[in-house]
Amino acid sequence: MAAINELTCEKIKGYLESFIDRVIENNQRRRIRSFDNPASYLAQVTTKPQLKPFHAAIMPPQVMAISEFERSFSTTLGTTFEEAARLIALDHHAEVQRSYEIWGEASHQAL
Repeated sequence: MAAINELTCEKIKGYLESFIDRVIENNQRRRIRSFDNPASYLAQVTTKPQLKPFHAAIMPPQVMAISEFERSFSTTLGTTFEEAARLIALDHHAEVQRSYEIWGEASHQAL
């Protein structure tokens, strides 16, 4: 028996494809602050804490845009592992939950 059955693999593949599509769509809607030099970047005004003066001082705008995309992608990627695990667990358990908290005590020997 395979560790992950074929149907579950297809579900995970579909989930990951839609995840990538959403990340790309969200990134295309994101407004990246453009600038010609660090001084013009620092002259921008915002009510939100979005400016990154140290980044602007050492990185070109294109690299900052890539960095913002990578950070967003990496942050949201973590949720895909949890969902993939949930889909796999459904093959073996009647009830599966994400972010399930469990409380109890463990003996000192168990630790």
